[in-house]
Amino acid sequence: MNALDATAVVLNWQTADHTIRSVRALVADGLPPEHVVVVDNASGDGSVERIRAELPLCPLVALEENAGFARGNNAGARARPARSYLFVNSDAFVQAPGSAQRLLEAIRLPRVGLAVPRLLNEDLTLQPSVVPTSSPLPELVRASGLSRFVPNRLQPALATHWDHGESRTIQAATGAVIAVRGEAWRDLGGFAEHRFMYAEDIDLFWRARELGWETRFVAEAEFVHLGNASAGTRWSDAERAEQVARAQAAMIREHLTRPKATLTLGLMALGVGGRGLVYRALGNRAAAETMAGWLRGYVAGVRDS
Repeated sequence: MNALDATAVVLNWQTADHTIRSVRALVADGLPPEHVVVVDNASGDGSVERIRAELPLCPLVALEENAGFARGNNAGARARPARSYLFVNSDAFVQAPGSAQRLLEAIRLPRVGLAVPRLLNEDLTLQPSVVPTSSPLPELVRASGLSRFVPNRLQPALATHWDHGESRTIQAATGAVIAVRGEAWRDLGGFAEHRFMYAEDIDLFWRARELGWETRFVAEAEFVHLGNASAGTRWSDAERAEQVARAQAAMIREHLTRPKATLTLGLMALGVGGRGLVYRALGNRAAAETMAGWLRGYVAGVRDS
């Protein structure tokens, strides 16, 4: 697969500056502008006019309402069907030249359905993105505070402190940038649209693996990811944490049996509750309030399971 086989989708909600920068970085990395679909999620702030003026060769899908992450990205994929897709957050920008092509090459390997790059913070430090799908064992490790001591080779399956030093098969990753093989995309039916926002990326990985697709981390592909560019204008850190936790809880209940889901969510609540107490004892009120948001979301998930 190459850039001529691919459609990139960049979803915009009141982040026109980031979106334009993200698209231009993709084009500079070899994607034809005609292959980069920009979806505006009813920003209502002049984004559509700016994007149309500054990215005149890119297809633009202007939605009449804020459809959320999943529906917005699915609309972009429908606008230009292709043999492969590259979903890029508006605040994610190609860093290493050739990154888009490396991701597309990864999903050409036999049975590889999804691939993600190494993510970097704005200062080019590592932004850990590879995570295990939630179940009792990894959540027990994380809640216990021992996750940092898990050997690096076991980290991707048990914790979130892997060094991201090599390309390999993974369980899941936070999806600021995801390449998806066209066959896998059709098998999956796109992102699940029954939630407005959050957990759609992990859910995509989880469902892909359930269908027999391999999911990969590509160390040689690098993107800078700012993080929380859209949601940061909508919610406080604590409010966002609760929203994410509720979405994660709903996803976990869909993929695990009821007893396993209840135990998993209970361990997740225990972990963030303990960290919240530590932050409060240290006088870090903002961090404690954010942990309280996570706790509320997970406790609600336990009640619903």
